[in-house]
Amino acid sequence: MDRRRLILGGAAGAVAACASSPQTPLTTPPPDDRLMFAQAHLELHPRVAAQHFDCAVGARFGAAPRPALTGVFERLAREVEVRVPHDVTPAEGTCARLRPGEGRVLGVSRRAALVAAYSGALSRMAPDRAGAIAARAGDLLESERLCGLADEAAQNRGGIAGRDAFMALVQGEDGFRTRLEQAAAEVAEARRDPLESPGCAAERRALSPLPDAG
Repeated sequence: MDRRRLILGGAAGAVAACASSPQTPLTTPPPDDRLMFAQAHLELHPRVAAQHFDCAVGARFGAAPRPALTGVFERLAREVEVRVPHDVTPAEGTCARLRPGEGRVLGVSRRAALVAAYSGALSRMAPDRAGAIAARAGDLLESERLCGLADEAAQNRGGIAGRDAFMALVQGEDGFRTRLEQAAAEVAEARRDPLESPGCAAERRALSPLPDAG
């Protein structure tokens, strides 16, 4: 699954679904293309989540299988699921097309925890792009708020949980550290691809500017 299909293929539906006011009011309504990204950013499944960071890392993670990277994200997702309770209330008037059982976060944002864990792992694999990875993680969090699914306090709690989950695995599981090293090699290989990810032009128009490496 390529997240560009979520962004480009589902544009009309996302914009229409976002027409009602989000639960967290915005001072100025965002442009339609930002709403499209907000919809796409809600999908954080381990098999596709790395693609949200394509432009931040300088890679095309959907261009070829990355089994070690997917394995790292899958392990992080399981750890986050254990640490963050599923505590939501039904959401109305949001731009989210939610799965059954999903809704507005009451206590700790599981999405924010996943974003923190994933971005922490990617920053370990590509330390020269840590600033850009953090900026893109901030855009993913903004998307959850824009869709009315969490407030900043819930996201802050989720961020702590996600960072703790990542560090616990780094410090406590030899197998995870090995897989992290293997994933770093896959990331390095992906970064050697001379072709830019096709969604980067749209991201430059809609999302926050990414800092240069250095």
